[in-house]
Amino acid sequence: MATTLTAFHDAKLLYRQFTGYTTPLSFEEWATKNPDHKAAILFVQFYNQIVTAWMKAKEGNLYEFIEGEEGVSTVCQYLQKNVPIIENNPKRFTPAYIYKVAYNCLYCICHDRKCDRERWENETSSIVSHDGEELDLFDTITDYSMCPDKQIEARDFEREFWQVVEDEGQPAEKVLRYLLSQDAADLKKLNPRSKQYKTDPLRDIEVSLEEAQKIIARLREKFLDLSKDSSCGQYILKFASCLT
Repeated sequence: MATTLTAFHDAKLLYRQFTGYTTPLSFEEWATKNPDHKAAILFVQFYNQIVTAWMKAKEGNLYEFIEGEEGVSTVCQYLQKNVPIIENNPKRFTPAYIYKVAYNCLYCICHDRKCDRERWENETSSIVSHDGEELDLFDTITDYSMCPDKQIEARDFEREFWQVVEDEGQPAEKVLRYLLSQDAADLKKLNPRSKQYKTDPLRDIEVSLEEAQKIIARLREKFLDLSKDSSCGQYILKFASCLT
């Protein structure tokens, strides 16, 4: 629970700085503030009620797939929706009303999303640890759709491909993730509060876009230099026009 509260605390500090909030405001003072600041001010002024609602909403929830960042994002969305409602009804500018808004929206994401619950209950990683090494269970499954020669060729291709990447180092593996997702966030270090942090071997690796381009260029050269007789080399030559 403490790790999920960190996201709320960080948001409060950010919103304090963003809005210049120093002391509790009356409704009249809040109503005159910049419209872009009003939801953030509600978050800071009624922070204790929001955090209490978060902890209450998570009671009895055995699933930890809802992270603090999502809780903050959800609360802020609903605070924004309630700004005009509160403006038209000053009596709702109270801790009790903000608690109700926060609890209702947070309870929904903590308990009512069936797809998330089922994913948490049934999904498991294919990566397992054994004697200090990681094993992908998919590597132990025989592909009966291919003849033995094709299986050997596929294994040789995979071995050659990853040898090139591993020779370039872990930053190259990070770049491959980026190439697959086209999301620059995959080049960043992983947030320590992320659910995947403990299991991701690349969690502390960060690559700039400039360095990623250099790594891509080096990988291209190494792949093109592979022997024409190798499985991976033949494949690369087939698509050489796409790599140059």
